[in-house]
Amino acid sequence: MATEHQDNDKIEPAPSLTKRGAARRRLAKAGMGAGVLATLESKSAMASMVCRSPSGSLSDGLSTSHYGPKAPACGGLSPGYWKQPQHAWPVSRDLKFTDVFYAASPGTACPVRAASYDEGKCYNPGSYFCAKLEDMLNPQPFDTNKVGMHLVAAYLNLEQKLIDFIDLNDLKTMWSELQTTGRYSPTAGVYWDNAQVANYLCSIHD
Repeated sequence: MATEHQDNDKIEPAPSLTKRGAARRRLAKAGMGAGVLATLESKSAMASMVCRSPSGSLSDGLSTSHYGPKAPACGGLSPGYWKQPQHAWPVSRDLKFTDVFYAASPGTACPVRAASYDEGKCYNPGSYFCAKLEDMLNPQPFDTNKVGMHLVAAYLNLEQKLIDFIDLNDLKTMWSELQTTGRYSPTAGVYWDNAQVANYLCSIHD
């Protein structure tokens, strides 16, 4: 049975993988090349690679000494954790997605939100513009590769100070570039598509 920190929205390693193998898989999912992975010998080095800003997740500056004497906060929690009502948020649950990230209006009125829903059902906003942050923690048909879901989890982890190797401007830039150009550039000459951005965001929480 899944724990409260786990859900089917994450990249889950096979049970037979060691911690080292799982770390390698997470890094591969985040777009790391085989040559980069081959240079990682210690479990601590792999952990530091996962706890990286987008540009830091690439081949430049792989050693843990990159951070100096203080290791980064790397305790991000999953969308499955944050969507559970018993877990307190660092911000209001009434915040809309557009209170944090830009989203274009669909040009029509947003669907009416019911006072309550039957078990297993939830509000279907139909677009990023109409969604609350909380809505995005459930899979949405319009949220390709669940990038919005993992973006919201990253935002909550940042606000809760569970991670500190990325800041809100990084998340906003990532989202803005992806929405306006269809890709995000973590560093000069490197471009991530929607799936790669989603995989990176997924790799930075449990």
